[in-house]
Amino acid sequence: MRLFGWSWSLGRLRGVDIRFHFSLLFSVPIAYYLFEPADLRSAVEALLWVAGFLLFILLHELGHTFAAQLVGVEVKSVVVWLLGGFTNLAYKPDKPAHNLFIALAGPLVNMLLAFLCVVFYIALAFLVLPYSGGAEIYLWVQTFQSLSFSLAIVNLILIVFNLLPVYPLDGGNILHAAMEWLFGKTNADWITLVVSIPFLLLLVALGLFTRDYILLAFCVLIALAVSTLNRSMLRWLNLGVNYLFKRAGYYYLLGDYERAIQRYTRDIDSKPDHPGNYLGRASCYLLAGQKERALADVERALRIQPNHIFGLMLRGEIFMLEKNYDAALEIFSRVQSINPHWAVPYFDRASVLMDRGEFQAALGDLNKAVSLQSRMPLFYLVRSLAHFRLGDLESAHRGQDTAVQISPEDSLVMFDLNLILYEDNLDWARDYYERILARNPRNALALQGRADACRVNREFARAVELYTRALAINPREPRLYLGRGKAYLELQEFEKAKSDFEKISSITEKLHLRRQADDLLKNLITS
Repeated sequence: MRLFGWSWSLGRLRGVDIRFHFSLLFSVPIAYYLFEPADLRSAVEALLWVAGFLLFILLHELGHTFAAQLVGVEVKSVVVWLLGGFTNLAYKPDKPAHNLFIALAGPLVNMLLAFLCVVFYIALAFLVLPYSGGAEIYLWVQTFQSLSFSLAIVNLILIVFNLLPVYPLDGGNILHAAMEWLFGKTNADWITLVVSIPFLLLLVALGLFTRDYILLAFCVLIALAVSTLNRSMLRWLNLGVNYLFKRAGYYYLLGDYERAIQRYTRDIDSKPDHPGNYLGRASCYLLAGQKERALADVERALRIQPNHIFGLMLRGEIFMLEKNYDAALEIFSRVQSINPHWAVPYFDRASVLMDRGEFQAALGDLNKAVSLQSRMPLFYLVRSLAHFRLGDLESAHRGQDTAVQISPEDSLVMFDLNLILYEDNLDWARDYYERILARNPRNALALQGRADACRVNREFARAVELYTRALAINPREPRLYLGRGKAYLELQEFEKAKSDFEKISSITEKLHLRRQADDLLKNLITS
């Protein structure tokens, strides 16, 4: 038995690592508390009950495992722990029917096990118990009969609990797969979220009423999983967790990159051999437009851990920004060989192919990225652009709509780093934003995104007009003043540019935006 992290590996079955979590050590005292064994018979019954319970959980997870393998999905590991089990799929299938099949397999295994326990109970009652000679043997047979009945009840409880329509329980996964089959991915997320929350609240109420703290702890984990169905909920959850445990990550998620850099620098000073802190700061430098500093941090991290996949990805993305496409593709291929089930290298590889005009090849990688990580709006937008360039407007529009449904904020306004998507693609951007603005002409995000696209493609007068319309709706957005000020600079309307840059410091606490505005003001004054 090999200790790995918080669990022990018991071996491999059909290529799957079978692990038992350390929390199972508490199952023995819990069984003692429940059964209160007074003699050898009751002690054996308690131990066999615990062993049977854990075996049923393992078989339940193996049901999911074998179902996943039947539909071609790799399973990395199965973990059994005190509150249940977890089947670690390498990726989620993109076909709802496959997800439905995998989710149903676990409860079906428990139905079969409950049936076998009942058969064993009946066999003992009618074929063994009447012919048991001696009081001691009779008592042992009764013990096993009682145990088989108890384990049948355990399986029924596992069936009922797992079939509750609460994500990520099997019932929630079955509901999500069925809704995706009928109504599409984004609608399935919302329907599953709306159905899961009331049932989760009922479980919490039950846990409070019965003072079942194990159930309450399980409800906390379920709530964390439910939040992944909605990007807004997940963002607030991540903000809360990072505020408590990783303040640098909190500022990063807020988009306050300068303060995040300061926090990561403190973390680096306290843990100079931790590559994650350098890479976190590098990400902030990149998003703040400081590529050279980002590169320096990435290289430091890779000296500490040469095969750090996030470090390699950042290095490849910097190569991509430098138009060194061959070096970027080599790194992305290296990351894919380390982790073939991570979506980002497929997306970045597709981005390189898009820049080269190889749209059909890029589409294959984008489809793979979406299948591995289906809640990233940028993936759908770039795939929409590929479809647009290939003349498939229907698929292009479908991708645009999906991105906006997932997150309007992330899909309508690009990070500065992603503005290169607009370069030489103004026709696609015009098609995209005109469709959004036709539904709602006062959508400030769409106006801002279209203004950015015009500015990147040097249509500065049109950009100023769109920024001004967006500011009439949302006058407290600093990036609108920054974008319009840059457009005014190009139009040589220096006083208007100066006014916009000066406005930024009074409406935002984000230091990197203030710094950008201050630098532009200094350049304006000195020139």
